[in-house]
Amino acid sequence: MKTIQPIQLWSDGKIQNAVYFNMYISYDNLSTTAVFYYSLMCETFDLLASGKIEMTGSDYQNWDDSNEGAYLYAAYVLNLVITGDYIPLAPVIDLDALSDEQTA
Repeated sequence: MKTIQPIQLWSDGKIQNAVYFNMYISYDNLSTTAVFYYSLMCETFDLLASGKIEMTGSDYQNWDDSNEGAYLYAAYVLNLVITGDYIPLAPVIDLDALSDEQTA
């Protein structure tokens, strides 16, 4: 999953900012065509938009088969600006509570 420059989308009767971009490959014939499904999500990971992108012809031939290349291609097609990789936050550990449990 990637972070993107926020884009405004109409969803559930209001304008919301999409800030996350996720993709997965659905089909690749290893010769001429690949199909990707994508989703755009807000900060709470609610789905705002989704769809399918097909890569064919010279775009497929020039693709280096990498995940990064697929993301860059889809971002170009969707007019998105990727700002980085999504890195989930580490869980917060309450050290005081952990210490209390060990001494009990």
